[in-house]
Amino acid sequence: MYKFPVLMSIILAVISYYLHNDFIFCGAKLVSDIFISLLKLISLPLVFFSITATISGLKNSIEIKTLTKKTLFYTLFTTTIAALIALSIYLLISPANKHLVNSSIESANAKSHSYFSYLYSLIPSNFIQVFLDNNVAGSILLAFLIGFAVISLPPQKQDVLHQIFSALFDTLLIIARHILKLMPLAVWAFITCFLYEVKGNSEFYNIIWYLVCISLANLIQAFVILPLLMWYKGISPIQTFKGVIPALILAFFSKSSSATLPTTIECVQNKLKIPKKLSSFVLPICTTINMNACAAFILTTVLFVSESNGYNFSLGEMFIWILLSIAAAIGNAGVPMGCYFMATSYLISMKIPLNIMGMILPVYTILDMFETAINVWSDICITRVIHKECSRS
Repeated sequence: MYKFPVLMSIILAVISYYLHNDFIFCGAKLVSDIFISLLKLISLPLVFFSITATISGLKNSIEIKTLTKKTLFYTLFTTTIAALIALSIYLLISPANKHLVNSSIESANAKSHSYFSYLYSLIPSNFIQVFLDNNVAGSILLAFLIGFAVISLPPQKQDVLHQIFSALFDTLLIIARHILKLMPLAVWAFITCFLYEVKGNSEFYNIIWYLVCISLANLIQAFVILPLLMWYKGISPIQTFKGVIPALILAFFSKSSSATLPTTIECVQNKLKIPKKLSSFVLPICTTINMNACAAFILTTVLFVSESNGYNFSLGEMFIWILLSIAAAIGNAGVPMGCYFMATSYLISMKIPLNIMGMILPVYTILDMFETAINVWSDICITRVIHKECSRS
C-alpha cells in the first residue's frame, strides 16, 4: 500500500538534502516533530488497551487448564529464547558502536535518563499518573493486572468488560490507521532531517548492522531453534514446513497473524492432521500472545536507538530488558506496526530522541513481513509440540 509513496519520499528527501535549502529543512523538522507528537499521543493507550483486550478475552475454563498451561509455557519459552538470541547477536555485532559498560553508574549519572528511577516506575502508585507520565512499563503492568483480574470475574461481567476494552482498542486502531496514512510525508521529513544532521557515513552503516542483527536473530529462531524443538519432540520440521507453506506465504504478504489464522488452522488440521479441538484452541491463543519476532525487534531496537543516543546499558540491565521485551511482545495483539509502536513507547518513556526510529520506519514494512511469517511459524511449531505431548499422555 505504501511502497510507491515511501519510495518517492526517499527520493524527494535526497533531492531536498542536495538543495541545501534552510526553509525545506525547517519544514521537514516541523513535519517530523508533529509526527513524533502523534506517535506519543497514540502509542501508550494503544499498548494499554491492546494488552487488556487480549488478556480479558481469554477464557478461564477448568476443562482446558492443562492445555492452557502448555500453551503459555511454550509461548513464554520460545519468546524468551528469541529475546536471548537477539541480545547475544546484538552484543556480538554492537551496531551502535558503543562499549558495554560494566555497571549502571554511567547511566544513573545522567539525571534525565536515571535507569533506577525507570525501574522504580514499574510499580505505579496512581492509575492516572501512569498515562500523564507516559509510563509505558507501568501501563503494561497495570494492563496485565486488570486483564488477569477480568478473567477471574463471572463470565457475564468478563464479557462486558472485554467488549469495552476491545471497543476502545478498535477505536484507537482506527486513529492509528489514519496517522499511518501520513507515513510517506513522515518518511520524507525524517530522512531529510537525518541527512542534514548526519556527521558522516557511520550512521548509515550502524542502521545496516542493526538490520543485520534483527535478521540474524529471526533466521536463527525460525530455522534453528524452532526446528530443534520439534526434532527433540520427535516431529519432522521439514514435513511441518511443507504442510503449512500456504499459511506462511499469506502471513508474509498480509503482515497479520490474525488475518492468517483461518488458513493456519486449515493447514494444521488438513495437512498436519492435528485435531480441530486442539488446533482451534491453541492457535488463536498463540496468534494473540506468541510473538517471537516481536520480542527480538523490541529488544534490539530499544538497545540500538538508546545507545545511538549515548544511553549505555550494563549487561544486567540488558537482561532486564529481555523481560520488558517479552511483556511487550505478549501484549502486542494485532496492532498495525505493533512492534514499532511498542518499541516507540518504551523509548518515549525513557525520553530517548526518536529520530532514528524515523530512519527505521521506511524499512519496517519489510521487517514486519518476515516477523509475521516467523510468528505464525512459531504458532504452528508450538501447536505440533503440544499435540505430540497430548498424544503421549
